[in-house]
Amino acid sequence: MKLRKSALVLGLLTFSLGLVAQTERVGVNTRTPTEELDVQGSVRIQTLPKTGEGVTTNTSGSYDAGKSTNFAPNKVVVTNEQGVLGVMNAAWPLFFYMPSVLLPVETTDPSYNSGTQTFTIDLYKLYTDQFNPSSIPTPPAPAVQSPGATGLPVVAKTDLEYYVTYYDKAVFTNVAMTATGILSYKLVSAAPDVTEKTFMNVVFKRKL
Repeated sequence: MKLRKSALVLGLLTFSLGLVAQTERVGVNTRTPTEELDVQGSVRIQTLPKTGEGVTTNTSGSYDAGKSTNFAPNKVVVTNEQGVLGVMNAAWPLFFYMPSVLLPVETTDPSYNSGTQTFTIDLYKLYTDQFNPSSIPTPPAPAVQSPGATGLPVVAKTDLEYYVTYYDKAVFTNVAMTATGILSYKLVSAAPDVTEKTFMNVVFKRKL
């Protein structure tokens, strides 16, 4: 009887040690996982938190049932050719310069309000007109693209933040931007000198 009990204890101990060894790397559809979690196949996450929503992991990495910590993403998840997940600097892939457009300075332009002496430009519409010409009734002639190139992605208006990083202060004044990409400005003089420096740098940034 003692021999059987000893064999049983030894068997349970061996089984436990085997579980410990196996938990170092977990494989789904693979018997040879190479990372702590290795999935051979597609992955689905049915619920993802949005910015500002409460999550059950606090800033120290501990469990918080009350969800007192709001989700504030600041990293971008990327993968290499082997499918290993990692993170990269969030700033680089999440902003881009607005396509080049001519900003009107003539008071006869429809964007000019003579009462307020202000030009009002919908930057988001100008962006979508260039990135997605099919969205307007009469699209412009197609520009040059590389062979096999597909359409450019268009980000939703409410998923962007808008910036003017440079403008010629000798020409423009009272420059302002709304949350939906509406640019407004006035002219320093009624008939400004338009030069090669008379432009604005406009940057669109995706919200995290």
